[in-house]
Amino acid sequence: MGKETSSQDLALKQWRFFVIFWPLLCFVLAGIILCQSGLEIEKRIVGAGFAIQPQIFFIIGMRIRRRLLKERRYATVLTTATVISAGRETSVSGGYKRIYYPMYEFQIGNDIYQVKSPVGYSNSCASKGQKVDLYYNPQNPKVFYVPIMQKRDNRWSILLCGIGIVYPIIGMLYSQLSFLP
Repeated sequence: MGKETSSQDLALKQWRFFVIFWPLLCFVLAGIILCQSGLEIEKRIVGAGFAIQPQIFFIIGMRIRRRLLKERRYATVLTTATVISAGRETSVSGGYKRIYYPMYEFQIGNDIYQVKSPVGYSNSCASKGQKVDLYYNPQNPKVFYVPIMQKRDNRWSILLCGIGIVYPIIGMLYSQLSFLP
């Protein structure tokens, strides 16, 4: 467990580094693009916009990543849980979309716990009665994660962080390639 904890601490340190370093680098990059002489102002603004605006996606992706890291750090005991409800709710802010908050039930000794997913999903990937792996915190069983849900969240965080990384590079290339005839 000591080896796993140290790798989780390392992952959290790397997260802290990137969540500070990358946006800072993008703002410096935007400043450099804006200060380039010999380049039309419209092209400088577009290049700087490509460097700064995607940072919103990067920050959202990094927040998801942080939640995943924290869940893995504290929820360490594996058990099997049963999906007792898909937890469908209607979201008004999302244009009356249905959001699913799965509810899980698992047993520790003689105690039975029912926990609801803290994150909602646009479609349910778990059906009522389905058995799933669930990791929980032995000190506080209400802190948990379900690997199949973390896999989905991990994909989203990679996508959002990727947008926040690729688009500033596109902005830099756009401003540099615009010097070509």
